[in-house]
Amino acid sequence: MIVALSSDTDIAVENIGGKGAGLVRLLTAGLPVPEAWCIPADISLHAGSRASCLEEGLAHWWEGVDALFPGAPWAVRSSAVAEDLADASFAGVYETVLGVDSLDGLRDAVRTCWASFDDTRAQTYRDNLAKTNAVGIALILQRMISPDAAGVLLTANPLRPFAPEIVIDAAWGLGETVVSGRTDPDNFVLDRAGGTLRSRTLGAKATEAVWDHGVHVRDVESARRDEFCLTTPQLHDLHDLSKVATERIGPRRDLEWAIADGRLFVLQDRPITNLPSDDPVDVWSRRFGDEYLSDCTLPLPEDLMVPWIIEMSMKEMAGLQGRRDMAGMAPVRLHHGYAYFSGAYFVEGLRMLPSSMRSNGADQWFPPLVLDRVRAATWDPRLLAGFALAPWRDRRRSGLKNNLVALERHCAAIEATIVPKLDQDYGALSDGQWRRQYDEVNALGEEHFRIVRWGMTIYNSFLHALLQRLLETWCDDTSGELYQHVISGLDDTKTAMINTEITGLARTALDDAELTTMVRGGATYQHVRERTPVSQFWRSYDEFLARHGHRSDSRDIGRPRWREQPHLILELVRAQLRATDTARPQSNSSRQRRHTAETDALARLGNSPLGRVRRPILIRLMTLVQDYTRYRENQRYHLDYLLTHLRSLVLEQANRLVRQGILTEPDDVFLLRGEEFFAVIAGGAAPAELARHLDVRRAEFARNAARLPATYLFDNIETEVDTESSDEHPDLPEGAIGGTAFCHGLATGPARVVHTLADLGKVEAGDILVAPNIDPGWTSVFPLLSGLVVETGGKLSHGAILSREYGIPAVGGITGATKTIVDRAQLTVDGHTGSISL
Repeated sequence: MIVALSSDTDIAVENIGGKGAGLVRLLTAGLPVPEAWCIPADISLHAGSRASCLEEGLAHWWEGVDALFPGAPWAVRSSAVAEDLADASFAGVYETVLGVDSLDGLRDAVRTCWASFDDTRAQTYRDNLAKTNAVGIALILQRMISPDAAGVLLTANPLRPFAPEIVIDAAWGLGETVVSGRTDPDNFVLDRAGGTLRSRTLGAKATEAVWDHGVHVRDVESARRDEFCLTTPQLHDLHDLSKVATERIGPRRDLEWAIADGRLFVLQDRPITNLPSDDPVDVWSRRFGDEYLSDCTLPLPEDLMVPWIIEMSMKEMAGLQGRRDMAGMAPVRLHHGYAYFSGAYFVEGLRMLPSSMRSNGADQWFPPLVLDRVRAATWDPRLLAGFALAPWRDRRRSGLKNNLVALERHCAAIEATIVPKLDQDYGALSDGQWRRQYDEVNALGEEHFRIVRWGMTIYNSFLHALLQRLLETWCDDTSGELYQHVISGLDDTKTAMINTEITGLARTALDDAELTTMVRGGATYQHVRERTPVSQFWRSYDEFLARHGHRSDSRDIGRPRWREQPHLILELVRAQLRATDTARPQSNSSRQRRHTAETDALARLGNSPLGRVRRPILIRLMTLVQDYTRYRENQRYHLDYLLTHLRSLVLEQANRLVRQGILTEPDDVFLLRGEEFFAVIAGGAAPAELARHLDVRRAEFARNAARLPATYLFDNIETEVDTESSDEHPDLPEGAIGGTAFCHGLATGPARVVHTLADLGKVEAGDILVAPNIDPGWTSVFPLLSGLVVETGGKLSHGAILSREYGIPAVGGITGATKTIVDRAQLTVDGHTGSISL
């Protein structure tokens, strides 16, 4: 009835459960395990068997072990038959009772653990993992030791799953405080091969659990809080444990351990679940999302706008190239609200080129695994013919000159058909009028991405790469500074125009001393406006919003526009007023640097015959790059007109649905799926339990929006691929974090961590801005910055181009920067090596 566990135990996991099987693995590996017995799972299934076990079986067992280990405490641990498997750890789902020291206590503990099988928490966990066929629960009876220190050892680092590291969390006393999260443990990272200490972090260790005729949680005295609970020899012992477990059990193990009287014991073994495969079918990258899909996306925006990008920019382009295979692939997917681009799609798209020609700006989106697949993919020359025919098949929009004209015509159409509607009374639209306006904006949205699929995806990347290459080879621009200056100082973009107007607002504010004092002092928009209602500043302010209020720092129609949040513009003005006593017009230095760089580049060509041949080529190329840099900014400005109109149309239907009692709040409309939205506005019945579904989606969105999404998905597993800094940046100083160099230069200053436009009012002159990504609307504070750090984006992202525009040392691709860098921390940005240092 109660079985002793040993290396010879031969009972299926279906009856002794995951913990029991783990202990058998440890014993078979020859590792030191406290004595343990198992009450098999089949006993838990029948009332008669349970009653017999409680009365007779436990009494007989207790009599035997009490004689062998008089006065010893025991742990009763649940061990479900689906537990500790490769795809489900069940860690903490079922009950564990510690410190059992009597037969009556043992019976109570067994009843408690059996009951936990039917607990709501356990049922939910099994349902989520489709473990609905889990039958019964086994229990482990294990001698409990009283450790000096205990904790968890992982033979792979979940935060760096491909790094050769093991991770140890440790605290004083019983390990229960570590696994339950009730204390902040010491953390150690060791080199997997040699056991060298790579890093250690002192935990607070404020409490410890100890055995003293019962398990008691008590405060840890300050002296022991301030010292690491593991010595160097003990770390060596744990490293040896990791090696033995890996060699004899397998890789990626999660081990619970304890050290008592100088002796190391292993208490549990389970696989580390949810780690990425080192050979996934596909690798998906979030780095692609910098331009349009950087935020956590709500369901309705996903269904209404994302198809513009996927269908028009990607699938239809594949069709133009004759790539029916790619047209059937999913180039982009949303995972927990965040957009990821397919590595398989990326690889397939480059098979038209010889391997030596496949390097492009999108390389930085993917880890080495995908780039290896790019190089290994078989070249099919026939695909190049299809690629060459694509511009002819879409000749109305393609071609370097024609695409510029196509965008100009498209923007004019938006200004003629959409802009006049933005101030209409949307509530006065009939159902037919609403549908016609929706179809109109949807058609323009599709056309927008049919045009920019050439200018943004192909021409912009190609032209920038070519200019950088020719400046390096023809003009000896090895540092990249000529290139950086040639594309800066473009003051005729919509972004530059807006920034000039914000500077003008700040100068206007200076004419009103009372208003200026309040803004500099941090007064709210409402307070300042109420106190100075007749100030000339507000007339200029309202005119600015009338011109540019359709903008937002997000492409998601679920997010408000500037005109819905007029206080945001005051934050940009506030930053200007705090920076100087007199708001100055934006400096012309970047424009002058551009002219100087253009002249210098042409001078370096010389007057030889070859130089004279190269001169018109370089002039034409510089002009095209500048044209397509403007193109990049201006197309987004006009896209925002479409998104504002689409948002207003959707919100009008939301207001109608609220009046019908289908929705509670207008913003709930963005939680609907596309098919639900069109069904209910057409008069169909609301889906059953719609309110409950929306509550679930609202909670999911709040949870996802608040978390830092992983950079990659290996199939369906979120992961980071951290390589050693020295591998990618051999010259980095110790402790530096490597990213992607956006703009050359070196800057040191206080970090200003911001997440939204509303935070920009805190920016001060000399700050280093740390942000998730950069929208053109943020750049009014750029003249105040000494440096820039962003989490996403590549060398042609908005953050990169705009930092070069303003000559700000900048580094991108610093995953989790806004979470790990503390506001006002002293930070150095090295735009030459592409690194930051705290």
